[in-house]
This record gives sequence, structure tokens and C-alpha cells, in this order.
Amino acid sequence: MLRRVGSAIGVVLVLTGFLSGCSGKPIVGVILPTTGAAASYGESIESGIRLALSDAREREGLPVGFEVEWADTGSDPSRAVAEFRKMVEERGVKLVIGGATSAEAMALIPELDELDVVCLSPSASAPGLAQQSRLFFRIYPSDELEGHTAANFLFERLGKHDVLLFTGDTEYTRGIKPEFLKQYQEALGGTVVEDVALTEDGWEQIAAEALARDGVEAVYAIGYAKEILSVVQFLSAQGFKGRIVTTSAFYTGQVIREAGEAAEEILFPLPPFDRTSEKEPVLSFVNRYMDTYERAPDVFAAHGFDVMGLAIQVMSLANPPETLEILKALNFGVAEFMGVTGPILFDDHGDVKHYPMMFIVKGGQVLSYQRYLDTERRRILKQVQDLLATGD
Repeated sequence: MLRRVGSAIGVVLVLTGFLSGCSGKPIVGVILPTTGAAASYGESIESGIRLALSDAREREGLPVGFEVEWADTGSDPSRAVAEFRKMVEERGVKLVIGGATSAEAMALIPELDELDVVCLSPSASAPGLAQQSRLFFRIYPSDELEGHTAANFLFERLGKHDVLLFTGDTEYTRGIKPEFLKQYQEALGGTVVEDVALTEDGWEQIAAEALARDGVEAVYAIGYAKEILSVVQFLSAQGFKGRIVTTSAFYTGQVIREAGEAAEEILFPLPPFDRTSEKEPVLSFVNRYMDTYERAPDVFAAHGFDVMGLAIQVMSLANPPETLEILKALNFGVAEFMGVTGPILFDDHGDVKHYPMMFIVKGGQVLSYQRYLDTERRRILKQVQDLLATGD
């Protein structure tokens, strides 16, 4: 409902909308891109959300009268706004899971303040989003942290002081790239030998010339999954043997499968969700997800699971399920919520306190890079011990 009404007629209209649309039920709106360019992310997030709902129903953990209102954005920020306004005005939704992409989140934030609705974003990562509204919270780390992590990893861990950059043209890219350059070039002294814009005609020729000219041993590709896939396929065709680091957006099962062998040993930072972990609650989530969908969960499915789990707990505490009570529950009532992506704790702006870790593709699987190194060390040590034991 609008917070400012300019006339008595406006007040009457708002009250009428309240009486017809707001039932006082704990209704959560879910607005995701399940079609369009960002559909792979929306579908993964939705799968996690539906699993969280199923788990809550089985343990009878849903608040009385709990409902979910679903909408597809079509990967279009303006459509996200239209669907949001519709569910608020027609169903009286006060808590929405939305803003899956940064562009959609940016479009929704002004609407949150106008309609006085709280938003939980499962995956928007552009810097500064949460600072724009007290009603916007996100459980995915900011792109600033991802860019910083990738820069440090390339320069310090891999020892790659020259890099060929590939960049898309999205809010996601514009969030990561400045922080990467600030850390890699300004702080560490690395060199970007070429910045290849993926929106430019003939980018493949520009990149091929840079590879031949500069003897590049490392690539950093910044973009969404399909953009990264085009870079990976291009580098494979070029016979590139160096290290490829990219963004967390690459981590969708569909794109990794499409990349096939070309995806092997690609590295990227992710929020702290390691599906190979044998600790709870990750182990139970992964097993339940695989039993349900017959595939392993990616990081977006994990965030979908956590965002709905958090929403259910918030709506269990918010009595009545109105904005002020929802904010109180988020800020004070769910301080110990343990998700599969780690403990969900927000800072003063509404950003989650999670920091990315590096992961690697091996055998088509996404593994923690540190866990992979530890496994490799143990394998090599065992080989040495076996050789010493046999005297070969």
C-alpha cells in the first residue's frame, strides 16, 4: 500500500485495497526469471525453494495459513516490477523473494519503498544494492568480494601476473570488474594485456591476436554463464593451455555440461557452499536434492533453499505478518539461522556476511579448490609410499 496519499479519495482507495487484498495471511511472493536469458539461474533457485517448502511441509513447519504466490519475470526487470506490484496489490504480499539478477533487484528496490514490502534476494550481487533500501536484504555476497577474491587468487595463488580479460556488458559485470582491476592492477601490480569486450563484433579475432602476441598464460572471464561458455569454447578451439578463472555465474549444471571437457580445471569463486561436504546441514540437503531431482544441486539451488527456509522462519515469527514485524524478525529474530550456504547473518545494510571461496571443475564436478588440493596431496603421497614399499 502506498505510504503517501494526496487526497481523501486516495485514502479511501488505499483502505479499500487493504480490505480486499490483505488477508493477514503469511503470504510470500516468489518472483524469478524462469524464462528468458537468466532462466537457468531462476530454475535452479526455484528447485531449491520448492525443496525447502517440501521439507517444511513434511515436518509441519509452515506457519498457519502460509501461502506462496509465484511469478515469472521472463528475465525482464520491467516485468519483474509489474508482477511485484500485482501480487502486492491483489494478494497483499508483504515479503517477496525476488531480485534474482542485479538488474531485477535494481528495478524492484524503489518499488519496495513505495509499497512498503520487504524483499529477500537469493542471488543479486551488484555492489551497494542493500544500502539503497532498509527493506532489501540479500543472502548472496556482493560482487566486490568476488572480484577481490579472483584478483588475489590469480596473482598470489596461481602466480599469474599478466591476464587476458573478457568482459560482458551487464550490471553483474560492472559490479565485479572495477573491484578486480582495483585489486589486481592497483594493489598487486598485475597487468591486463587486453580487455576483450564480448559485445564487440569480432571479439574472437581481437582475443586470438592477443593470445598470439602476448603469450598469455591466464584468462579472467567476467559475465553470465552463456557469455562465459562462449569464451570457454573459443579458448578450447584456440588450444589455450593456460589457467581460466571466471565468475560464480558459470556454476550452473547445464552450462558446465555444455562446456564438456573444455570446462575441466576452470576456476571460480563461490559463496561458501561446498556440496561435497559431509557436514550438516549440507549433507542432508544434497542427498535430499539428488533424490528429488536426480542431479546435484548448484550454488543457486542452495541459495534458493536457504532463502525460502529463512522466509518461512521469518513469517513464523512475524505476528502479524506485516512489514514492521517482518523487519523485526529479520534483524533480531533469526540471528542463528543456519543455512546450507552457512549461517545467515546480515550487516547493518542488509548484506549477508559471507565471503567467497575458490572452486574448480574436475571430472565435470565442482569441488572446493582447497579440498581438491588436499585430495591431490594425499593421492601423491600414497603413490610415493606405495613406490617406496615395493622398491620400484
